[in-house]
Amino acid sequence: MQTSPILYAGALMVSLAAAPVRAQEPPAPLSLQEALELFGQNSPELRIARSRLRSALGSALQGRAIPNPIASITNEDLGPYSERYFNLSQRVDFVWEGGSRSRRAEARASEARARFQVDSARLALDVKRAFVDAWQQGSIVSALNEVDGVVADVLDDAGARFAEGDLAGYDLRRLRVARASVGRRLVRADVALGEAERRLGSMVSGDATLSRVRPAVSLASGAIRGAASLLADRVTDRVAVDRALARRPELAAARAATDALAAEASLARTSRLSGTAVTGGFKQQSDGRSGLFLGVQLPIPVIDRRAGAVEAASAEVDRAESELDLQRIVVAREASLANARLAGAERQRALLGDSGIEQAAELLRIARIAYEEGEMGIVELVDAADAFLEARLLDTSVRADLMHAIHELEHAMGGFSPETDDGAER
Repeated sequence: MQTSPILYAGALMVSLAAAPVRAQEPPAPLSLQEALELFGQNSPELRIARSRLRSALGSALQGRAIPNPIASITNEDLGPYSERYFNLSQRVDFVWEGGSRSRRAEARASEARARFQVDSARLALDVKRAFVDAWQQGSIVSALNEVDGVVADVLDDAGARFAEGDLAGYDLRRLRVARASVGRRLVRADVALGEAERRLGSMVSGDATLSRVRPAVSLASGAIRGAASLLADRVTDRVAVDRALARRPELAAARAATDALAAEASLARTSRLSGTAVTGGFKQQSDGRSGLFLGVQLPIPVIDRRAGAVEAASAEVDRAESELDLQRIVVAREASLANARLAGAERQRALLGDSGIEQAAELLRIARIAYEEGEMGIVELVDAADAFLEARLLDTSVRADLMHAIHELEHAMGGFSPETDDGAER
């Protein structure tokens, strides 16, 4: 592994605006907060989302623009007589038309900001999922390595005992099969760990080097239990749904889109007089006479009264309102489901704690001592190692499920913080 002279944590404390880490692996495991900060600095997906935001804000700003005046010079040469015109024309928006354009621009800008928050929240959730997945795979490899070490030590001793005639061939073969089984699982777990750490690494580095990143977290049972219990005490299903309806940026974007289409419909109703212009200028004749002139260009809505455009705009508003209602249902359902998943993960964690699974490591140590003292056979020791491994894997799976559930609920609610504004999730 290539080692950087500066730890990520120190770099982040010195300056959050430091140059993105490129083409190198982090010298130390990263915390979730550090991973999110590096992701915010380096992610191409987030840069794409920011570009979309700037583009949408630019389009919204352009929608407020007043058309430029048009200047022209005309010379009419009629032989001995000629006329010359200096014209200046300006398209005029009526007050109601300008108001509709302004409301549409403001709504489009609000929609663009909310869409960016949607993208940011989704991408942050992806990083959190990848972080927990990498931790889970690392814990699996650690457990398998521990069991593999125990079985390997016992296998060395068993070979010597078999040569001396103190061990049956069945027991030796049983031990070799156990070692091969653990080794196979370890190889597969190593591959999965590399994939998970490279996925996390690609997210935080934003490049194609596929550097591996290790999560710096123990997910201690006490810390998880305390955090999840705090959430369970504070967040009921009704509270989760209410906060989601008030905070989720998807709803803010849908409301802004509806407002923009309503302004568009208002503009369509007043567009019958669109194109009104005022023209003024100076006229000069060859006989020496000259003067100012003023004119007005006003559409007469006799043939085309824009009925089709008005109907289409009204239908778009109805569609947007229905989509907003549907989005409310989806958001409420997601918040309720995420809250239920967290409650289920908490119950699993409580059951696991009551089962005494956290003492599995101590039981394996006792079993190994008993084997060394001749009070336990190889089959019993292998069974103890298998029980320890399954207990560790179950504990890891339940902890990972709990962390996933916490992150899913945080996303579904639009954030846990009481002061979080609409769509202000990080």
